[in-house]
Order: sequence, then C-alpha cells, then structure tokens
Amino acid sequence: MKESDLCVIVCVYGVATWFLVMTLQLPPAAQSYPLILISALYFCNTLLLGKQLYHFFHHKIMINDFKKIFGGFTFKQFFGVMIGCLIYLAVVNYLGYYLASILYLLLAQFFLKVKPIPAILTCVCMMAITYFVFSWFLRVPLPLGILFE
Repeated sequence: MKESDLCVIVCVYGVATWFLVMTLQLPPAAQSYPLILISALYFCNTLLLGKQLYHFFHHKIMINDFKKIFGGFTFKQFFGVMIGCLIYLAVVNYLGYYLASILYLLLAQFFLKVKPIPAILTCVCMMAITYFVFSWFLRVPLPLGILFE
C-alpha cells in the first residue's frame, strides 16, 4: 500500500462529498446527472481503496513514495500555474468561458514548456469536447463574458 494512494483516496472522497453537498442544493430535476457522476466517482474510489487495503493486508507493508513522486517538483511551475488559475477565475467573467479557457490552456502549457503543436492540439480538443458536451449535448449555456453580452 502506498501512502500517496491513501492521500489521493481521501482527497477524492472529500471532493466527491463537496460536489454531493452542492448537487443536493440544486432543484430535484437538475440533480440526476450530477448524482450519477458522483456515484460513479464514489464507486471507483471505493474500488481503489479496496485494492489498496487488499495489498496492505496481503503484503503487510506501507510504502512512503512521496520522495519519489515529488522528486522533480518545481515550485516555480506549481505556483505559476496556481497564479494562472486565479487569474483565469478573475478573467472568465469578463472574457467568457471559451476565450478565457483558450488563453489559459495555451499560456499554461507554454509556461510548462509543452511544445506548440501538442499545446494547440490539446487546446482544440478540450474546447471541442467542452462545446459538444455542454453546449450541444447538455444544452448548458457557458458564460459569454461581460465584454460579449
């Protein structure tokens, strides 16, 4: 069993519970789809927990793998992306979801030194998936931004 997996499991349960609390505040007609996704998240996370407990009881070892995982951790990249997220949250209401997301994805990937072609392809794919899922399939309007209303 790895200590990092336990941290991930606890964090996923926390996020899923947070989403559940927010979902239960929605009107009943709007709860079904989020509840299905949250249930799937709880189910998959419980499977991961069961797998980790099985390995722990079978091998009786707990592995501390944080040094291996965070060995190449760079504070500059981490805090750069976190600051980018905060700027994105502030700008999305003004520029709209699509324009702000395109700018954030491209700038974050260039900041992380992703080559231009994969960065652009990732951005195009993410925006296409977002458009088809939210605007076309679910028909959920995404923020247009104050500048474009």
